[in-house]
Amino acid sequence: MLKNITRALSLSLLVTHNLSANEASSIKTFTPPTTTQLLEKFGAGFANLEHKTIGDLVTLYLPNANTSGESVKLTLPNGIQLSYGDIIMYGGDIFGSPETPISNCAEKDRLTCFQAQFDALGTVGKKQDKSCSNPFNQISYLNQYFVKLANELEQAHQNGTSDWDYYKQHETNISKELNKLTCGGSIVSAFLPFGNYIKLAQVNYDHFIPDSLIAYKTGHRVALETALLGYKKRQEGLVKEANKLLELAYAQNAFANHYLTDSFSAGHMRTPRRAIGKDILLPAVLNLLIANLMHNEDNKHGLNVVNAEGTSWFAYGDGYLYKPEAELQRAVMLDAMQRSADGIYNTFMTGVIPEHYAEMDVFPDYSLIEQLNDSAPLFKVENGTLLKRVKNKDYYDHHWTKYWSGLVTLIEFQIDKI
Repeated sequence: MLKNITRALSLSLLVTHNLSANEASSIKTFTPPTTTQLLEKFGAGFANLEHKTIGDLVTLYLPNANTSGESVKLTLPNGIQLSYGDIIMYGGDIFGSPETPISNCAEKDRLTCFQAQFDALGTVGKKQDKSCSNPFNQISYLNQYFVKLANELEQAHQNGTSDWDYYKQHETNISKELNKLTCGGSIVSAFLPFGNYIKLAQVNYDHFIPDSLIAYKTGHRVALETALLGYKKRQEGLVKEANKLLELAYAQNAFANHYLTDSFSAGHMRTPRRAIGKDILLPAVLNLLIANLMHNEDNKHGLNVVNAEGTSWFAYGDGYLYKPEAELQRAVMLDAMQRSADGIYNTFMTGVIPEHYAEMDVFPDYSLIEQLNDSAPLFKVENGTLLKRVKNKDYYDHHWTKYWSGLVTLIEFQIDKI
């Protein structure tokens, strides 16, 4: 479908839709950008290390010790060993199946679709296989890259640079490296062909509300069922097998927790990701970049949220999680993650899968976001129509239009970044 994406983009005005005369006249002097140029401007990714850092704070209850997610390495079915935070970081963003987004699947098939996502990291691959697609090889290079990235980030802190400024300066290079490390890139461009990193991002509906809730609860259910199998093995006196199943359940739950953590990120709360993918008649990678415009805006400015337990906080997003003002957000998110992991252990010990997941009580009430915030979303769906805010750069402009073009919008934002 995306075979000749760059050439297709040169037909720019043929693939725009609902383009007004004013919009057309405003871009006559510009050469339509290529996919690579747009990726260079906007990047494709998010702040991966935040997933790992907070994930490694989760306490895991194991037969011989209770320990943080960082200090224990979970052994996956294929033999790869990763921390709880590692799996949260890799799950869905870097390892997964682009062909089977969980929220795309019929309800009866969702557990199988989650398993396909998890298998891409935890089940396939052999140590002796030297191919790029082998997760053993990818993990080796990715781990090295993220250690290097963490060191650079720490050095930036010492030089007085914040996380968000560091990511802003380096986001395009990070996306390039992750594309190359997931079997993409070439001497022509680090972005072309697409590696699994960008292939997954093109269909990342599972990472945005409301689909992220479906993806999380599906993965958590898979992990609970694995924990239940572990309980049954314990009852049979097969302790070693039971403990292996507990480890697997934690690993599956960590993968599912990627969708949980995304659900606490401001840029994932109200961005109409699925509508953008469905309604804008452009290649999937450009729809990703269009969604990222709003994703990045809400991440930066943040949103007021409240949960069912009455806790309210100001939620920031990817790259901004370690702002001093986000301390309460981190605490609430970690509470949800800990409740999630505790649910796995409780099922392993009792043999009971709960009807209600306690962590859901601390998720934001997304239905209240509109009334809690006076900021205007860049995109929204109203009466089944995808609308765009009239003024691209005015976060408080409460005027939207249905007469807009996805490609023109990208060009306008590209010009603003020059």
